Amino acid sequence: MNEKLAEIFKIISFYDDYRWEFSHNYNLINFFKIDLQSDIKILTHWICYIADRQMPFQRIWDIGGFVFSELIYEIKKLNSLNLLNPEYENSFVKRDGNDKYTFISKSTADKNTILTQYNGIFENGRVKFKSRFFPSDYLAILYTFIFLEDYDFSFSKFIKEIYCKHKDKNDFIKRILFSLYLLTYYEIGQPKSSDLSDFAGNIKKANERKNRIKNILNNPDEFSNEYNIFLKDTVFNQKRAWCSLRDFLKSPEFKQYFKVALSKEDLSDNDFRKLFSYEALIQLELPGDVWNNNSKFRNCILKDTDYEHSKKALNKILRDFFNKNSQDIIGYPEQFDITFDFVPRMCDLNNCDLCPIYKIDNRKNNFSKICLKNEKMYCPVILVGCNYKNNCKGEDNCKIV
Repeated sequence: MNEKLAEIFKIISFYDDYRWEFSHNYNLINFFKIDLQSDIKILTHWICYIADRQMPFQRIWDIGGFVFSELIYEIKKLNSLNLLNPEYENSFVKRDGNDKYTFISKSTADKNTILTQYNGIFENGRVKFKSRFFPSDYLAILYTFIFLEDYDFSFSKFIKEIYCKHKDKNDFIKRILFSLYLLTYYEIGQPKSSDLSDFAGNIKKANERKNRIKNILNNPDEFSNEYNIFLKDTVFNQKRAWCSLRDFLKSPEFKQYFKVALSKEDLSDNDFRKLFSYEALIQLELPGDVWNNNSKFRNCILKDTDYEHSKKALNKILRDFFNKNSQDIIGYPEQFDITFDFVPRMCDLNNCDLCPIYKIDNRKNNFSKICLKNEKMYCPVILVGCNYKNNCKGEDNCKIV
């Protein structure tokens, strides 16, 4: 009954392999300058994902990436958190109306060809960026820097410490993710814009929070208790944290930055083989979102399976199925994140007739009309399904032909 779901895992894995093969298939960050340290680049990526809620992702990577990369660069250079103080003259945070705030760069972007395409983001040549949930995102960023202050504002130094503590555990990736969750998202709450005016008070709260987190991270029993609570449900709701960690392990661009940054912290080749292994990737959870929980997609893949009438979120269903059948499955749950590209182009446009998943139950669909098996050409299946531009791998190397 669940053979169908195993076949779907293989099909989704086919799409995901193509997704990460070339950088033109995913989003890149518009750094404020090219020659940044790898640690700055991965921390910029992490902070961009803090802001990644209910707004066009391109604005986050293009505009937010420019501002955040300069913010990190300046904090590291000046060793000063005053750059996040709205009352400080040279702050990266400024008032933008009554009790409203925005991030703003220090440098101008006159020669940045990506930013010149946007309107309404400049103030005397400097770049403004405001995320949808600014007060909450601001505190998450402030709290992150307050904690990293003890690590010389090095993101990779913190990750290295966490990895070394847990690398001998079977679930070391999930433990790293939990630690990153504590770093940035733990106890953020729902602040108001007016709360940002009390910088001294926010610093005090951040330091108190840091001490609570350190107690969790440095006390094995406390860590175990909090981690087990996290695994029951919260682990499935950390979309932004999972997306960022996933990119560090899978994105050709950020995987390289991640490796360079951690190499400078003395991780070995054996450590990287472990971090980038299949055993690490299968621990990644699918970032639950509107695309993989799309009712049409969900109903299609769960039809005639043991999960057809389940009310659970899809990422929980896929984890349960994988854990029960991992030896017989090609692929792993996180790969279903390709629905971000797949659902709008296939399910929403009623392209079932061309879909390899739909073909499982409907052998006479027209999938064969777009699978041309021509290694000199782009794979039409990938192009139609996800707009990924990669050459056909040939019939002998294809997972789904």
